[in-house]
Amino acid sequence: MWARLFVCVLSGFIVGLVGSAAHRMGVPWNIPYGLVLSLLLVGISAWSARARCDGLGVGFHLIASGAAAMLIASHASNSRALIIFGYTSDAYSPIMQKAGIIWLLGMVAVQVLVLVMPRQWCHVPPRERYPHESTH
Repeated sequence: MWARLFVCVLSGFIVGLVGSAAHRMGVPWNIPYGLVLSLLLVGISAWSARARCDGLGVGFHLIASGAAAMLIASHASNSRALIIFGYTSDAYSPIMQKAGIIWLLGMVAVQVLVLVMPRQWCHVPPRERYPHESTH
């Protein structure tokens, strides 16, 4: 059980780092593909945590991913920040102007949705063993 929880924490932290770095892809072209891919990555990872350790796994995943994102947001200098909370230029669409806020709030919302979805949606049946496989 502890090893599975550790994997939930580790994957949550990695997803928080990768998503924080990738959520701004597409900002110059007003196409939020980085934001969509980052939130999709969070959803897949949270689903895996739920399948691995149920609600406890998602809770640890949420804490770790949020900690990674907030660590990046709080330690970046203003000129080189990875998470920008708002662009002031009118050249960007409203979604792209608030990509950082959408990333941080969306990351939490996606994981909460995974937490409240029915348990059956996250169930992975055990692998069947075939007669020619060893039982070791």
